Amino acid sequence: MADETVETTETTETTAATETTETTETTETTQTAENNWFSGVEDADVRAWAEAKGMQNVGVGEVLRSYQNLEKVMGADKAGRTVVLPGPDADEAAQNEFYTKLGRPEKASDYELPVPEGDDGAMAEWGSGVFHEAGLTAKQAGIVAARWNEKMAGMLQESTEANEATALEAEQQLKRDWGAAYDQKMAGVDSAAERLGMNASQLEGLRNSMGPVAALQFVDGLASRLGEATMDSGGDNQNGALTPAAAQEALAKLNMDKDFMEAWLNKQHPSHQWAVTRKQGLAKMAAGVSA
Repeated sequence: MADETVETTETTETTAATETTETTETTETTQTAENNWFSGVEDADVRAWAEAKGMQNVGVGEVLRSYQNLEKVMGADKAGRTVVLPGPDADEAAQNEFYTKLGRPEKASDYELPVPEGDDGAMAEWGSGVFHEAGLTAKQAGIVAARWNEKMAGMLQESTEANEATALEAEQQLKRDWGAAYDQKMAGVDSAAERLGMNASQLEGLRNSMGPVAALQFVDGLASRLGEATMDSGGDNQNGALTPAAAQEALAKLNMDKDFMEAWLNKQHPSHQWAVTRKQGLAKMAAGVSA
């Protein structure tokens, strides 16, 4: 009888333990099912992602709070406008997609870069291709092009002013060197250049390579060798203006000329007035003044 009692007790305990275990498992299963609130999501990839994030262990409120915090960081107004930086090994397609999202035009010709007045637009066309390749937005490309145009205009202005200053300095030096013969010599330079077949571009190249003063003196020397009537060869050119140096040389020759000095000193001499006028004219030209 005692054995039957023990056996009954053990059976009762075993049954109770089994029921307790089953109840616990049923409760856990029920709780898991309740917590797995996204089980009804049809997209399997989304469900797998949610499970990997452990969202079955949190409630809907926590998920909504996380989204709210994300929105505070990103801003609702930024939705759909965020971009991801391409990695260092990104292919061309990924880079192009990134540049497009940033605002790069579809085609290089869509930049519509500013073109300075009088410009043929070749530089803008070239720049459009470079800017598109670099991924610049239309606004960025416009700013770069505008600043480039301003820089080039400034450099051109500086170059023009420098050339004008150089030309003025050269003119002043040649006027000092050639004195009263300046206009005559400049006309001779133009005539000599024409006879030599030199066009304006070639003369400009000569000025740039030699300097304006040296270039004009060089052509003047050619003119003298060509026998230009208006050119001074260093002698006593009585039919035209002389340079200060040539005038001084002519004066020195006259001072050594006995007949001339006699006419110049003797007021009664028939050629006295001519000699006085001639010497005064040479003295003025020697001082760089027109006779």
